[in-house]
Amino acid sequence: MISFVLLSGYLIYNTTAMFGKIGRYEVLDILGEGAMGVVYRGHDTIIDRIVAIKTVKMENIDAAQKKNELIGHFYHEARIAGKLSHPNIANIYDVGQDNGVHYLVLEYIDGITLKAAMSEQADMPLLEKLRILIDVGRTLHYAHQHGVIHRDIKPANIMLLKNSHIKIMDFGIAMLASSAEEQAAQGGLKGTPAYLSPEQINGAGIDRQTDVFSLGVLAYEFLSGKKPFIAGAIHELLDKILNEEPVMPHKVNPLLEASLSKLIMKAIEKKKELRCQSASEFADILELYAAQMDMERTQNISSIRNYDKTVLAETLKKKYTFFSDFTTEELLKIISISTYKTYKKGDCIFNEGDIGTKMFILISGSVRITKAFKDSEEETLLAVLKAGECFGEMAVMDASPRFAAATADTDCVTIAISDVILRNSEPKLCLKLYKNLAAVLSEKLRNSDIKINEMWNRLKQAGAK
Repeated sequence: MISFVLLSGYLIYNTTAMFGKIGRYEVLDILGEGAMGVVYRGHDTIIDRIVAIKTVKMENIDAAQKKNELIGHFYHEARIAGKLSHPNIANIYDVGQDNGVHYLVLEYIDGITLKAAMSEQADMPLLEKLRILIDVGRTLHYAHQHGVIHRDIKPANIMLLKNSHIKIMDFGIAMLASSAEEQAAQGGLKGTPAYLSPEQINGAGIDRQTDVFSLGVLAYEFLSGKKPFIAGAIHELLDKILNEEPVMPHKVNPLLEASLSKLIMKAIEKKKELRCQSASEFADILELYAAQMDMERTQNISSIRNYDKTVLAETLKKKYTFFSDFTTEELLKIISISTYKTYKKGDCIFNEGDIGTKMFILISGSVRITKAFKDSEEETLLAVLKAGECFGEMAVMDASPRFAAATADTDCVTIAISDVILRNSEPKLCLKLYKNLAAVLSEKLRNSDIKINEMWNRLKQAGAK
């Protein structure tokens, strides 16, 4: 039996045939075939994990120069992606050559491309679509912070996992933002025409706003159902990107609000000074919109009406040092601009490794905090939290991966405090919270250093004896 999925623009088909080995990797079956090469599903015989193996085609290339360019392009992807380590970016594990076959070993991802999801016209809620776009924006911001510009953001390069998380794929034409020489050397029109930015077409200097424009085009298509620029020939398409304003998304899809439409258009401004200045800024404006939708949807939850906000604020002040110097009025202000989340028993609130942009206050029910350790097959229970307790606070400081997972132990209701909303609505309170969280983290690090030094001294003393 043959089954089909999609992986970063490759048509994928699974068979049960064995294909031998590439290096230390057993080739299990073919995942897909593209213009540059074949992608296999393989087994790492040393680490014992399933991987994707991307190989480059050479059999139809005669010119030595062309072969060298193709190989250089291949290893360029490994160098660029190897600089990044993020839960939403596909990892590159290895690169090598075996009997003339050049290969990359990548993280095997079980999911479908955003392109496939869009073509299936799945009835995906607007909030879920917004959260996918927000995750892509935040992940791109991480890459930009590390000096990497993707240059080919499109639905085929975004993988959707079963838990609605995303993975950005294919850094094959990515470049380092700091390298003027690389920009000159790579010259020429690179990327997928429908998602190119005006500066890519004009051959102007490329920076992070190139990816912002491509993300804006993707967002337009994802939310409206049509690409913003459509033409029969490539030269006509490029001319439209440079010179024509697309129809507002809400006029293409009447289910969209005009206010959301304007946010999308801000990402595809032709002039860079008018465009969102970063992928993070685009993610922020979408998150503010999504948060407003959430607040309107959840204000009538009965559990919310039946608890005393003032008592909760006083409890938080007494229980948590990072809230201790807040006034009751300040905490009530934070609660008033936050969203409420309801969970059924067993629901995942967040997974270990998720990127955190929210902290939570439990107002009813209980929550289990667990962590998966490498040497244990089962998750370790760290705590069971009750009403009035806070969790997930440390990850909001820098949108870092969650240290542990949170699961609803019973039906429960939480207040979700978004750092994006806090930054934009109450910057002074946000700064105060950040300062207090930093102090708590600093104290934890100091205590860890003391314990490590004590252990080291005991080891030295034991060695001396």
